[in-house]
Amino acid sequence: MRAPRLLPSRISILLAIYALMACSSDLPSDPDDNGGGDDNPAPGEIRIEVAGWLERGAVVALSATDDAGRAVQPEWSADPAELVEFLPSGQLRLVQTGKVTLTATSGESTGTREIEIKAPPTVVFEFLRNGARDIYRVNLDGTDLVRLTSGTSDNREPTAAGDRVIFVSYRHGNGELYSVPLAGGTETRLTTTGAHEAEPALSHDGKKLAYTSTASGVPKLWIAAGDGKNGSRVTTGFGFAGSIEAGPSWSPNGDKLVFVSTAQGTSDLFIYNVSSGTFTPLVTTDAPEVEPSWSPDGEWVAFASARNNQTDIYRVHVTSGKVEQLTNRAETDARPAWLPDGRIVYIARVDGATRLRWLDPNDPSTVHDIPVGEGTLGRVAAVW
Repeated sequence: MRAPRLLPSRISILLAIYALMACSSDLPSDPDDNGGGDDNPAPGEIRIEVAGWLERGAVVALSATDDAGRAVQPEWSADPAELVEFLPSGQLRLVQTGKVTLTATSGESTGTREIEIKAPPTVVFEFLRNGARDIYRVNLDGTDLVRLTSGTSDNREPTAAGDRVIFVSYRHGNGELYSVPLAGGTETRLTTTGAHEAEPALSHDGKKLAYTSTASGVPKLWIAAGDGKNGSRVTTGFGFAGSIEAGPSWSPNGDKLVFVSTAQGTSDLFIYNVSSGTFTPLVTTDAPEVEPSWSPDGEWVAFASARNNQTDIYRVHVTSGKVEQLTNRAETDARPAWLPDGRIVYIARVDGATRLRWLDPNDPSTVHDIPVGEGTLGRVAAVW
């Protein structure tokens, strides 16, 4: 594999932003969960409740109560039976997509509940395996793992919206932006400059593209059309000549960007209002705050921070500024990306190796691995 050629300024940039990073309840309910039971079961009828994400690959909790609200331990069955697997723990593994009717029987009492098992979300990510660093896609249950990019040069930092993935490729020596269909296919070059383009971020509708460019000497925030055309720098009146900008992420309606800047000396989070051209501090501390990702409801920004001498994932409420810690481990949790359904996918270092994981911010202590095999993981992004 040919290593990318980085300018000395780029090396110092990376060190400046990530230097400190190297030290580095109730079950969740699906927003579309139709597994709840009848609030007023008929006499002799069993009420069935299902708690969890109703998607292929998930394990959900089953419970049953009689018409008086007392817990019962019924015999379970399903139709079609092959769509699910009843576990000894009283849980249910969702094996295939489709509608399934669950039946609970206890003595003379019975109850039924139909649920629909959906396909899990898709993410794209940077993956170094077998000597090649490329962009892959995978479903949250580990299915449909597909390599999307080719060649012998590094391909990094994907972002996706609709049926398109944009990424950074070093096949020309410097970082240039490319696109590839989410289904796989021809890779198309989007930028042709002598600068280094990096960290692309598509808006949710795919019509806008933010990224960083070293055209002025150090990475600064740029915005272009979704196809990479008509790019221009947007922070000419912000920070100072040597301040570094990184990690842009769009608000849900595409009117704002959250990004990283060293304008105040450390790596902090700022919000850029596209229409007014104004900048607002979001998180400013003495610790590095990096890798922001805006939530689908617009209320929160997830980010990585080394504020407690270890790298963990946090979220900050955009309006109030309240910060909540979501992970707390001696090993690194970083690169959070919000999924459209409100979950967060991220990269975790476990026993020295990287893993792809997701969590529900409402139950952050429960984490889920996404099986993708051996390799070193980089940036991950949701498909909008």
